[in-house]
Amino acid sequence: MSRLSPLNLPGDIPHYSYDRESINIGIVHFGVGNFHRAHQAVYVEKLLEKGDSQWGIAGISLRSSSMKEALEPQDFLYTLAVLDEQRDYRVIGALKDVITAQQDPQAVIDLIAAPSTQIVSSTITEKGYYLASGGVDFGVPPLKAELTSLTSASTIYGFIAQGLIRRAQKFPSSKLTIMCCDNISGGGEFIQEGVHHLLLEHSPETLSWSKTHVSFISSMVDRVSPATTDQLRDDVMRDTGRRDASPVSAEPFSQWIIEDNFAGQRPAFDEAGAVFVTDITPFERMKLSYLNAAHTIASTLGYLSGDVFVHEAIERPDLLSFMRRALYENVMPNAPVPEGYDAATYIEGVIKRFQNSHLPYANLQVGTDSSQKIQQRWFPTIDAALAKNNDVSFFSFALAAWVIFIKTALQNDVLNDPKKVDLQAVGEQTAQGLVEAFFKIAEADKFNFSRDSEFISNVIRDTQDIQNNGLRTALSTFLNNAST
Repeated sequence: MSRLSPLNLPGDIPHYSYDRESINIGIVHFGVGNFHRAHQAVYVEKLLEKGDSQWGIAGISLRSSSMKEALEPQDFLYTLAVLDEQRDYRVIGALKDVITAQQDPQAVIDLIAAPSTQIVSSTITEKGYYLASGGVDFGVPPLKAELTSLTSASTIYGFIAQGLIRRAQKFPSSKLTIMCCDNISGGGEFIQEGVHHLLLEHSPETLSWSKTHVSFISSMVDRVSPATTDQLRDDVMRDTGRRDASPVSAEPFSQWIIEDNFAGQRPAFDEAGAVFVTDITPFERMKLSYLNAAHTIASTLGYLSGDVFVHEAIERPDLLSFMRRALYENVMPNAPVPEGYDAATYIEGVIKRFQNSHLPYANLQVGTDSSQKIQQRWFPTIDAALAKNNDVSFFSFALAAWVIFIKTALQNDVLNDPKKVDLQAVGEQTAQGLVEAFFKIAEADKFNFSRDSEFISNVIRDTQDIQNNGLRTALSTFLNNAST
């Protein structure tokens, strides 16, 4: 069996043409999972191919060493498989190293402090930011520990704070940009809040320095990239002749909108297809309110329908109709899109992408951390609709389905959620009891709809219907009533 390596590249598959030995690390990225490797790293790859050699990536895994162990024997090369009607492969060389933070914390700090590092970025998912009540929750044990001492940091905030303290001491004239690439509105502001809070406690002088030498920015990222499966590994081996321990698959579509507020050097990501904007908020809200909201709707209803993948779920005419109508009737009147975009065109593009059967995306993967995700994807739209006295019936049903999804996934022991223990503790309840308990855990009480008695009553009614009759029958009943 032939393992992928710099000395064993597939001859008939596109791969990097630049000298990897001459590439410097300019980006330190927290969360070197599939999405980063299929998205940001591909934009970086294009810059490296253009001869801009200062933007190599060092990936940071906060806890798990699995990515390092998979990629290190192949010098951190990996295969990108773009899956559609035709299958395209490329070997990506932009990732220069992967460091497991808990095993080598000093290496992480040194990288952040290095003046050659111009960007620290992140894709650590919602739960990695420890958000609660609209801000960073310093009451959780990892952050309480970092407030006491930074010597055993475990969060992105602690490592960045330590790196900035060292950078300010050793390289005080250097500048750095911290960039959030997660599906969180205002993610850069949350990182700034967390880091500044720690610096205020441990190094006020670094906090003062950072205000003129460090910027915290957000970006809107979009590309579907499922978890790597053995089937993908086998396909890569069959088609390229090389064994890759951790290939990554993605759809052809890719979008990156970046807040243009860099403290130091700005990579020419626009030459690689990204777009720089002054105000990132409208783009974040569009993706969360339309694409991400629809993904969660499809995966929730799909799982309860017995489907494994998102594309299978929306092959069901009633489920596709529900998702499309939710977007047109409940989202579009309440979630404006940025200038130059057409909401209907965006909706149809989202649906077409979800229908890509060549890129199977598991409903349970989309449903990971859903108690956190719906706070960003559904709740703001519901509040906006109710404030305008607009219809929000599709979301009352979607929330009811989410309640039953949580209950069912718990019963099947497949729920992956940071609030799993709390959700499990709810136990057997009536429909009303489940709604009230699960909503509290998902922090619905921070949103106005939780105090709208009519809306909550509708959610309880729909939950009872799904609980008694099953998702398929309840969905049919809902759509029949929604058509009248």
